Amino acid sequence: MNKSLFLVVLFSALVIQGCSNSRPALPDLPALDAKVNLKTSWRTGVDGNFGESSERFNLVAEDDALFFVTEKGTVYELGQEKGKKKNTLSTEFKPSSGVARHGDTLFFGTYDAKLVAVSLANKSVLWEKSLSSEVLSEAAYAAGKLAVQTADGWLSVLDAETGDILWRVKEDLPSLTVRGTSAPIIVDGKVIAGFASGRLKAFSLQGGNLLWSYEVGKPEGRYEIERLSDIDGRLVVSNGVVYAVAYNGTLVALSLESGRPLWQRSIASSVGVAVKGELLIAVDMTSKVIALNAKNGTEVWENADLVERDLISPEFFRDYVAVMDRAGYVHLLDLNSGEIAVHKVADNKVPPGSRMVANDKQLFILTPNSNVTALSY
Repeated sequence: MNKSLFLVVLFSALVIQGCSNSRPALPDLPALDAKVNLKTSWRTGVDGNFGESSERFNLVAEDDALFFVTEKGTVYELGQEKGKKKNTLSTEFKPSSGVARHGDTLFFGTYDAKLVAVSLANKSVLWEKSLSSEVLSEAAYAAGKLAVQTADGWLSVLDAETGDILWRVKEDLPSLTVRGTSAPIIVDGKVIAGFASGRLKAFSLQGGNLLWSYEVGKPEGRYEIERLSDIDGRLVVSNGVVYAVAYNGTLVALSLESGRPLWQRSIASSVGVAVKGELLIAVDMTSKVIALNAKNGTEVWENADLVERDLISPEFFRDYVAVMDRAGYVHLLDLNSGEIAVHKVADNKVPPGSRMVANDKQLFILTPNSNVTALSY
C-alpha cells in the first residue's frame, strides 16, 4: 500500500470509530452459488449487547458452555448445544470489555477503571479492584493470576483470588493513539502485551521483569496521524511463535522465547489475526482477506471480494475461515483457495456485537439487538 493511500485508510478508520452513524453504505455483495448450507442452530435473547466497540467484547467457549458479559452488566452462561441459559447474574457495573474465565469465576473491566470478579454459582461479586484507567480489552488468566491493560498504558498483574496488584509496568503513550488496547496473553510463565507505542513486550509472570521487547509498529512520518503504530488487534501465540499486527502496517512473527523476529509482512490492520496449524489469516484495513504461511510469511491466497465491508477479526470454523461484516453477514472462505463458499445473515442484518468464536460444530456471535446466535452447517 502506498503512503498516500495508507493515510487515507488510517484517517477513514479514525473517523469511523468516532462517527459510526455516518458510515457510508457498504458495497454490494459478490454473487455466488452457496457451496454449504449455513443455517441458524439457535438464537437466544439476552439482557443487553455490547458497548462502543464490538471487538472489545468476546464470548468464551469452554466446557460445552458460552460465557460472556453484556454492556448492561449482566453475566451469562449458555449451553453451546441449544443456547439454554444455565446461569445469569445481574450487576450494577458498566462493562467496557469482555471476560476472562477461571472455573466458576468470570472477570471483566469497566469504564470507571475497575476490574471485577464474579461467581456465577454463588451469584455474587467476589471483588472489585480500582485501576488507573478504563479497561478496553479482556484480561488474561493463568496460574492464579490476571493480566490486564488499561487505556493509559499500564499493564497490571493481579492475584485472581483477591484482586491485589502483584506488579505493574507503564508504557508511555504517544500523543495520538487509536482508542483501544490489545488483550495481553499469559503463556509459558510470560505475560505478552502490545502497546500503543507499537512495542510488543514479554514480562516474567512472577516478578514483572522485562524479558524482551520488539518494536512492531515503528512511528514514522512527519504528522502524528502518520505515526500511529498501536498494537490493538488480538495477539496470537501458536507453536512457540507470537503473532502481532500494528496499525501502521506491520504483521510480525516473533519467537516466544527470545522475541527474535522470524518474519514480517507489510499489512495494515486494526483487527487481530487467526492461526491454525501452518495457516495464518489476516484482514487488512480495506477488508481484504489474506492467508499466509504461518511459518515463513509467504502468501497462500488473497480475497478482495469483501473490500470496504468493514470485516471484524477472522475465526476458523471447521473447513473454513469465517469473517463478519458491518451489515451482519457472515462469510465462509475456503481454507485452500480463499473462495467464498456462502454468505449468511447472522441476525436481522445487524453488525457484529462481539468477536466470533467457534467449536467443532457451531459458530457463535453476540449481536447488537441483544441476541446470541449459533450458526452451523
